[in-house]
Amino acid sequence: MRAFLKRQLWPSWQQRKRMLVAQATVCIPLLYVLLIFAYLWPPHFRHTSPGYVLTAWAAFMVRTFTFHLGLFAAVVAVFAWVIRRRRLAVVCLPLVLATLAPACWQYRPRSVTPADGPTLKVTSANLLAMNRHTEPLIAEIREADADILLLQEYTPHWHEALTQAFETDYPHRVHVPQEDCFGMAIYAKYPFVADPQTHLPLGEGLEPQMRAVIDWSGQRIAVYNIHLLPPRRLDYIVEHRVQWADLLDLLKTESLPAIIGGDFNLTEHSPHAAAIRDLGYLDAHAVAGSGRGATWPVNSIFRYLPGLRLDHVYLSRQWQCHACRTGVGRSSDHRPLSVRMSLGRQGQ
Repeated sequence: MRAFLKRQLWPSWQQRKRMLVAQATVCIPLLYVLLIFAYLWPPHFRHTSPGYVLTAWAAFMVRTFTFHLGLFAAVVAVFAWVIRRRRLAVVCLPLVLATLAPACWQYRPRSVTPADGPTLKVTSANLLAMNRHTEPLIAEIREADADILLLQEYTPHWHEALTQAFETDYPHRVHVPQEDCFGMAIYAKYPFVADPQTHLPLGEGLEPQMRAVIDWSGQRIAVYNIHLLPPRRLDYIVEHRVQWADLLDLLKTESLPAIIGGDFNLTEHSPHAAAIRDLGYLDAHAVAGSGRGATWPVNSIFRYLPGLRLDHVYLSRQWQCHACRTGVGRSSDHRPLSVRMSLGRQGQ
């Protein structure tokens, strides 16, 4: 018994290698199975049976952490190569390429089409409802100098601070301050054509979701400010999926050049992101961003790990995207996203 406990608690290097190889031999095939399952599972967003939703959520989470699973596979591949388990290293290679290559591709030099007309700049920022230290993020938003601000987690104390800071810069504003994490606001330098919608019919429609039509130098454009529920418990998961399905239906009938920004609580790997791309909408970061563009988390111990891109700006096909910059997120838990765009010929 003593010898057994000693091997388990203080194994020799040779014993430790055998244990790690055995564990990797199980984990790597399991990763293949998980990723194949996650990318083949059909994303029926309106299907609400608990069994289906939980299975879809499992697939969603695997896709959310695709990059992180790829890093794990890369570590296993390097370890296997060092200890001369070449076959295990080779088995890891397709997994590493499939999961990490798309992120590495985002670091390539970009050749973005220059604007041949006026440009519009939009900044989307999750303010963090509990954040009372407002000055750093306000300074960052001011530095961005956007024409339109899309603000999430907009609370009464943020309303007071931002009104004082930007009352003259953004004369056109619509806001629904809330004490919870679901208040929202749109600040614009250009006038609203009509009263903005503050509660789009997404899901149960209890949280503010905004659409405003803005007169941008004679051109009407539709601006959406979206904050989906975080998929962290069953009722939130169901609502998150139905909210997305309703948003897709709205966008199918949108006739104006549209900008959809906010905190979506989903990543670029999700079936949700694939669905909006299938509608013809551009992911601004994919077109003109650099690197992974992770926007969360910023202010916890998890900030030292590779983050997730939960905040997005999507553009309808009438737009051309010229720049997409991920900010710092001073005093928030999300980094803001700033996008510069212009209307192409078909949008004029």
